[in-house]
Amino acid sequence: MPRTITYYAVIDDESTRDRPAGIVRRLDDYDEGFVDEGLHRDLGWHRTSVIVEWERAESTDDLIEVSEDEANRIIERFRARWSADG
Repeated sequence: MPRTITYYAVIDDESTRDRPAGIVRRLDDYDEGFVDEGLHRDLGWHRTSVIVEWERAESTDDLIEVSEDEANRIIERFRARWSADG
């Protein structure tokens, strides 16, 4: 079980912190390292390289750290949007 989970809103040219293009998280166990995941249309978390690319300034998107409560609100918006899309 991770010791910390850090969430980031993914911001591109057409999105804002309130309406991000996506959401990613870092599960950090300190001793064992970390795993980065992004939320996908199947509502599952899948590994991603977005956070590492952003840290290396290799990403065209920006990441903004968000609280767990804010992340949950963002996830719910995606859940509602993706279920409406069919």
